[in-house]
Amino acid sequence: MKTDPLMALRAALLAAALAAAGCATPVVEERSGAPDEPPAPRLGFFSRIKAPDTVQPVLQLAAAGAQIFRCEKRDDGFVWVFRQPEADLADATGRVVARHGANFSFEHIDGSRLVGTVLGFDEPPQPGSLRWLLLATRNFGEGAFAGVTHVQRINTAGGMPPPRCDAAQSNRILRVNFTADFVFYRPR
Repeated sequence: MKTDPLMALRAALLAAALAAAGCATPVVEERSGAPDEPPAPRLGFFSRIKAPDTVQPVLQLAAAGAQIFRCEKRDDGFVWVFRQPEADLADATGRVVARHGANFSFEHIDGSRLVGTVLGFDEPPQPGSLRWLLLATRNFGEGAFAGVTHVQRINTAGGMPPPRCDAAQSNRILRVNFTADFVFYRPR
């Protein structure tokens, strides 16, 4: 029986493609901690908010709240000036377990606390959203936040005020809703 050379070539190419697909390995983030610890977020090559190699993610919480601004006079007119955030932080089940407030502070329901300082930021992918941040933190108390040295704010949506306000709005407070994810890191 004679085989068609074109048909044989197609069959060989199909077999090679199927074999290659079967041998392909999916890209999976490396996890060095316990199975319930979150993976480190994937950030761009030039990101300024990558956590140091000396730390690993231990907790991720979803924030929902508001950024609070006040209309103030500046040299170039009236602008909305940031005052503080107010947000609830929920775990993967949706249960609120912490609060986020002034001075990049975090307080867990178990009493442990963090105070952060901005180390770097990336512009958000969505216009009108808060910058993504990397914070260095000081921790206080025993509990979920004990030993946490870094926090990332990622996946932000909303939170930014209009670019300007006017004299009629002077000293008025504006609350702008936002959501974000916070990833908490401890030393390896």
